[in-house]
Amino acid sequence: MQQLKKIAYITGSRADYGIVRRYLKLLNHDKTIDLRIITTGALLSNTYGHQVDLIKNDGFKIDAEICVPLNSNKVSETIKTMAIALNKAGDWFENNKYDLVILLGDRFEIMSFAIAAAMHKLPILHLHGGEATYANYDEFIRHSITKMSLYHFASCDKYAKRIVQLGENPNNVFNLGALGAENCLFIEENNVPKNIKDLKNYFTVLFHPETLTNVNPLEQINEVLCAIQKFKNYNFIFLGSNADTYSDVIRGRIKDFIKNNSNTKYIENLPTSGYHYLLKNSICLIGNSSSGIIEAPSLGVYTINIGDRQKGRIKGNSIIDTKCNCEDIIQAILTVLDNSKNIKPINPYYKPNTAEAYYKKTLELLKKLNKDTKEPKIFYDIDL
Repeated sequence: MQQLKKIAYITGSRADYGIVRRYLKLLNHDKTIDLRIITTGALLSNTYGHQVDLIKNDGFKIDAEICVPLNSNKVSETIKTMAIALNKAGDWFENNKYDLVILLGDRFEIMSFAIAAAMHKLPILHLHGGEATYANYDEFIRHSITKMSLYHFASCDKYAKRIVQLGENPNNVFNLGALGAENCLFIEENNVPKNIKDLKNYFTVLFHPETLTNVNPLEQINEVLCAIQKFKNYNFIFLGSNADTYSDVIRGRIKDFIKNNSNTKYIENLPTSGYHYLLKNSICLIGNSSSGIIEAPSLGVYTINIGDRQKGRIKGNSIIDTKCNCEDIIQAILTVLDNSKNIKPINPYYKPNTAEAYYKKTLELLKKLNKDTKEPKIFYDIDL
C-alpha cells in the first residue's frame, strides 16, 4: 500500500489562508496526501477576529495552534514575537516530521517557521517568491525564505526569473500565476454575511503600515481620512489592518474616526468570500493592500494604491498609484468616480485554472522529492 505524503501548510493570517484555500482543498481531497494545517499569528488572536475558526469550518485537519504574542507597538516587540515563534516552531518540528512544508509570502512569523523547518531539513515549497515591496520588511523576509526553500511557485514570469537570479535552480521554479487572482472569482455567497450584502454606494478601505520607511503611520492614516471626509455622499467600509508593527495606531485612529462619521463602518475581519463580495461590489479599493494589486483587477474594480507599501510590484491598468496626502487621494477618488463604469482591467497575475495547476505541480514535486533531497541544495549560478 502506498504511503501517504504528509504535507504541512503554515498560515498566520486570514489573508494568506484565503489565497490558498481552493488549492488546499484539492490537496486535501487527494487520497495520496495527508494534509495538515499549522496555524499561528493573527489567526489565533481574538484582537484580529480569531479567524482559525474559518479553517476548522472548512474541514481541514489542524495539526497545531502555535500562539505567539502580537504586540505591534514597537519593532522590538515584533522581533520578540519572531523569537518566540522560532522557538516554538523548532520544538514542533523536532517532534513532527513532514514530507513537504508549504509557505506563502513574507510575514515575519512565517519566516520563523521557515527557519525552523529548514534547520530540521524539511523541504519547503515557497509561494509568491521573487516579488518586491520596497517599503516593508516583507521585502527581505520574502527573499530570505526563498533561500531556505527547495521549490518555488511564482506569480509572474519576472518574479520567477528573479528567484533564479537569487541562485535557485530554474528546474525548481514555476510561474503558475497568483492563486488570489483566480480564487476571488469563486465567491460562495452563502458565506457572505447579510450586513455585507445590504451595503450600497461604498468604497472599501484597507490600509496597512509601511515598516521600512520613516513615515509616521498616524500621519499617513490622517491623510487618508482627510480625503475620505470630503465625500459625504458615499459610504466607506474600513477593514482591520494586519498585524504588522504600528498597525494598532492605524486601527485605533480609524475606530475613533467612524464614531463621528455616519457614512463609515468598521469591520475587523471577514471570511474570504465576504471580503471578495465586499470588494467586487464596491466602487473601488482605497489603501495599500496587495489584494488591491493581485485580486481587485480580476473583480473589475479599481484600486487607489496609496504610498510606497506596494512599490516594486507589477501592476495592471486598474491600479492608480498616489502619494499619501489628502489632495492627491481626493484626485484619485474623483478619477475613479469619473471612470468606474468604463474599466477593462488587465490582471498580470491571472492565469486560468491556477489552483489546479498548483495542485498538479505539487503532485509532480512529491514524486521527485527523494531525488531532490538526496544531496544538499546548491547555489545556481547564472551567466554574468
